[in-house]
Amino acid sequence: MAKLKAPLFSFGASGQLAKALVYFPWKGIPVVRQYVVPANPQSDDQVVQRGHMTAAVAEFHAAKYTDADMVAWSRLAGIGAKTMTGFNRMVQAYVKERMLCNTWERLFNAHNFGVSDTTLTVDVEKAAGGNAPTLHYGTRKTHFPNTEVMGNVGGDIWRADLINLTAKTLYYCYVDVGTSAADYARTGIYSQRTDPA
Repeated sequence: MAKLKAPLFSFGASGQLAKALVYFPWKGIPVVRQYVVPANPQSDDQVVQRGHMTAAVAEFHAAKYTDADMVAWSRLAGIGAKTMTGFNRMVQAYVKERMLCNTWERLFNAHNFGVSDTTLTVDVEKAAGGNAPTLHYGTRKTHFPNTEVMGNVGGDIWRADLINLTAKTLYYCYVDVGTSAADYARTGIYSQRTDPA
């Protein structure tokens, strides 16, 4: 790679030149390198991985996540070591489970209602069959010491009633179902502040 000053008699260039050279910025520095034909290997592992990615994107769109769901996925993405979007974090979780040959049990439309100074009710949608979801909650978005198994309240709606909470406190929660290495799914991280006393 060569650094450039005024490439092609200009002060900026990008793209390929006659399938011989490629001009592009690298870390803010204009550079040039030899053009190479991109490889597109079709190994069995890559075909399987691409299938997982395709299925993950299809699941993302089929779930019809609400704005609150997307904020929750973005919050989860924000606590990881890598910078990623909520979409990327959901796809990552889905692909991981598919690689373990697990079935993803869709969880979506998690929302709070019935908030008071000491109580909070959380609902989530999941197909009525299968495992009951579990709500994990705490006062930090990286630590969830408390759990509550959610009960089905009709159709695809599952509910957890949290009691004995502290007034005027911000709580974080997420929902998962099953166990990784079996059928599994999870949500992003939601937040809700309890009312003043």
